[in-house]
Amino acid sequence: MTKDSSKVIRVYLSEMSRIIKSTASKSHIAENRSLYSIAKAINKLANRDLPEQLIAVSEFESDSLEKVAYYIDLALKTFEEIRGPILDDEQRVKFISVLSETHETLGNYAAAINHYSAALEIAKTLENHEMQGDILYRIARIYSQRGNWEKAQTLLRDAEVFLQMVGNHAGLALAQIESAKISYRKGEYLIAQNLFRKALQTSELVSDVFSRATISNHLGIIQRMEGNYGAAFTHFQEALIEFQSIKNYHGTADSLNNLGFMYLKEGEFREAVSYFDKALQLCQEYGNFPLLAFVYMNKTEFYCDVGDYPMAATTCGRALEILVRLKNPIGIAKTNKLFGRIYWKSKETGTAAAFYEESIKLYQEFCIPLGLANCYKEYAEFIGETQSEESAAKYYKLAEEIFRRINLEKNKQEKTVRFQLSKNEEKNESRIEAADFVHEKV
Repeated sequence: MTKDSSKVIRVYLSEMSRIIKSTASKSHIAENRSLYSIAKAINKLANRDLPEQLIAVSEFESDSLEKVAYYIDLALKTFEEIRGPILDDEQRVKFISVLSETHETLGNYAAAINHYSAALEIAKTLENHEMQGDILYRIARIYSQRGNWEKAQTLLRDAEVFLQMVGNHAGLALAQIESAKISYRKGEYLIAQNLFRKALQTSELVSDVFSRATISNHLGIIQRMEGNYGAAFTHFQEALIEFQSIKNYHGTADSLNNLGFMYLKEGEFREAVSYFDKALQLCQEYGNFPLLAFVYMNKTEFYCDVGDYPMAATTCGRALEILVRLKNPIGIAKTNKLFGRIYWKSKETGTAAAFYEESIKLYQEFCIPLGLANCYKEYAEFIGETQSEESAAKYYKLAEEIFRRINLEKNKQEKTVRFQLSKNEEKNESRIEAADFVHEKV
C-alpha cells in the first residue's frame, strides 16, 4: 500500500476545513474558538498520514478513523447550532454533501444516507431542483450498490425528472447509467443496452467524456457476459483511452481490471496479471475500495486458474474483508463462490459445500439470476466430482432453467424492439424513442 491510499478522505477533510473557516470568517463571531478548533482538528487529520488501508484490512489504526467520524459529525452539529446568522441553506447543503461523501467512502452507508437525506430536505425547502436531482442520484447509488434495486430505481426516476427539468445533462447521464447498471445486474441485458445508449445520447449533448467512457465500460461487460469477446475488448480499450485522457484514475483502474479479466479468459496470464496489478495500484493510491475488492476477486480467479490455491485464498480473503465492511451483497456472494472453488480444489469438500450454499443463498436473496445460474452450475460440477452425477443433476437442471429463462426473456425483448423499430421507421421516429418504449412496456 502507498502513503496516498487515503488521498480521497484527505481531500474531503481539507474541503470541510475550508468551508468551516470561510463560513466563520464571514460572521460576527470569527473568534469563535470552538468553530476554529474543529476546522483546525479536521485540517490536521487531512494533512497527516491516515491509515494506509482505511477499510481494506482489520489492522488499521481504528482511533484515527474514529477521530475522522467524530470531527466531521461535531462540525455538522456546530453548524446546526449556529445556523442562523452564519450559514445559509446552500452552504449547509454543500457541507453536508461533502460530509456524506466522506461517510460513503469510509463505508458508513447508513450515516451517508442520513446526511444526504438531511441535505435533500433543505434542497426541497429551497426548491432547488438541481440539488434535489443530484442528491437523489447519490442516495440511489448507495441503495443500488447494496442490492436494494427497487428503492434505487424509484429514486433514480425522480432524480432524472429533476435533472431533465434543469437541463443538467451530465448529471442526467449518470442517473441513466445507474439505471442501466441495475438492469444488467438483474439479467435484463437488452434493456440495459438500450438504457446505456440513451445515456450515451444524453452525455453527447455536453460532450461528457467521463459518461461516455463509463458507458463503454459497461457495454463491454454486457458483451463479455454474452460471449462477444471481440466487442468487449473494443469497448474496454475505448474506455481506457478516454479515462486516461481526462486523468480519471478510478475509471482507468476499472478499465484496466476489465481488460485484465478479458486476458484471463483468453488464457493470457502474463497480460492479465499486469493489468490487475496496475488496477490494484490505482485503487490503493486513490482509495477506491469497492473496485479494489473486485480486482482482488479477479486476481483470485487467476490464482485458481494456475493452481496456486494458498495465494487464491489469501487474495479472496482480502476481497471478502472489504466487501463485508462495505456490506456489498453481490461481491460477498461471488467471494463465497470463489472460496467454494478454492476449498474444492484443495480437497476440503465440507468447507467448499458450505461456501457454495452460502453463495447460492445470497444470489437467491438478492435476485441475481445470472450469478445464481453460474453458481448452481459450478456447484453441480463440484457435487458431480465429490459425490455423484445423480446428486449433481438437480443443480444442473436449476442452472439450465435459469439460463433458458434469461434467453427466452432476451428473445422476447429483441422481438419487441424489432417490432417497435419497424413502426417507428414508418413514422420517421428515432431509435431512442423505440428504446424508451421497450423500457416502459417490457
